[in-house]
Amino acid sequence: MVGVYRSHFQHLSNNVKVFLIGNAVQGMGLSIYGLLFNLYLKELGFGESTIGNLISTTSLGISLIAIPAALIIEKFHVKHLVMTGLLCSSLFYFMQILFVEEASLFAFGLMASMFQALFNISVSPFYLRNSTPEVRVHLFTLNSALNMAAHMVGYLVGGFLPELVHYLYPALSKIEVFRASIMIALSLVFSSNLMFVRIERVPIPRVKKRLFEGLREKEWNTLAKLILPKLCFAFGGGLIVPFMNLYLKEKFKLSTQMIGISYALLQFFIFAGIFITPALIKKTTQLRFIMLTSLLSIPFMVAMGLTGNIGLVLSCFFMRGMLMNMSSPITSMFEMEHVREKECVFASAVILFFYHLVYTSSTRLGGYLIEAYSFGPTFYVAGAFYALAIVLYYSFFKKEDEVRCPLAEVEIQNKAA
Repeated sequence: MVGVYRSHFQHLSNNVKVFLIGNAVQGMGLSIYGLLFNLYLKELGFGESTIGNLISTTSLGISLIAIPAALIIEKFHVKHLVMTGLLCSSLFYFMQILFVEEASLFAFGLMASMFQALFNISVSPFYLRNSTPEVRVHLFTLNSALNMAAHMVGYLVGGFLPELVHYLYPALSKIEVFRASIMIALSLVFSSNLMFVRIERVPIPRVKKRLFEGLREKEWNTLAKLILPKLCFAFGGGLIVPFMNLYLKEKFKLSTQMIGISYALLQFFIFAGIFITPALIKKTTQLRFIMLTSLLSIPFMVAMGLTGNIGLVLSCFFMRGMLMNMSSPITSMFEMEHVREKECVFASAVILFFYHLVYTSSTRLGGYLIEAYSFGPTFYVAGAFYALAIVLYYSFFKKEDEVRCPLAEVEIQNKAA
């Protein structure tokens, strides 16, 4: 499998290679930020409900900018959008750390996430348009695998970074240590622009059309079928996933270093799952792979709320994360292949808009539920929404999946013979 990945990587264009590496670098910085930001807010004295509201501003910002960005994105080079997005988002994240008033945290977090969305929206369409069907599965999984590897390194570094900062500057308070650590992480995100500046500009067609022209002709029925299951995943995940570091710290009293190691091990499991995905997907269809991995993750989600054993909780944490995330590149490819190529950017933005809009509401609700009823019941509700998503996928795409099934194709070929 390593040889196959290496072979496909060598045949990718220079633009795709640069994008893959730059995406991994900024992912490393954002993983450190994501690990420490909740803990930093807790040190500032905020409760889970307020932290949930603050975390949700990221999803809210992405949802607000997603569709407007999609309507203008084809008029600009990807290079310009990516660099502008990362530059401005880094600056606003810096401002969010420098000001500790709740209103400032909300405002700067919202602006940062809106510019980050310029980058997020362009990823899947960029890879789809710069790859052939033969290498597409390996490209999408390679992108996810590199991101997981980068996050693994980021979480390992993030877990020990506050301790290192405290060792170098013992006079700093605990809040100042967290703030300095997060600013180091954001500097890494900012520096990823040094990679994206190497993307070669490709001429884009200048098509004169009105801003909202053609909206009525979009494949809204197909988009609705792609969006609704993801909304269930978004709602279930938003209830508990953003609070897992707080769960480990509050209930099991894990140190920042151990939480960092736990998250790094999670990324290793996700990396391993994504790495073997191309070999597994050959034995089934995209839909069945998405449904099966999601279904297998539900018992691990529920078990995390039932047990008080840290070893079992971490084992379930790793397995749930691996199973849910190993299908993410296949889901992205599944979505992009179900819409017309010229509508890939718009479809990606619409899916992103609704996903993060629901994730925003879910995270806010999750914070209130945890503060009122503790963590346990939240895991059960999340598992129920995961199950609903699987049912929706099956009901929407089961007929076409029967045609795409490898066994069905063999039967058709036998009948033709």
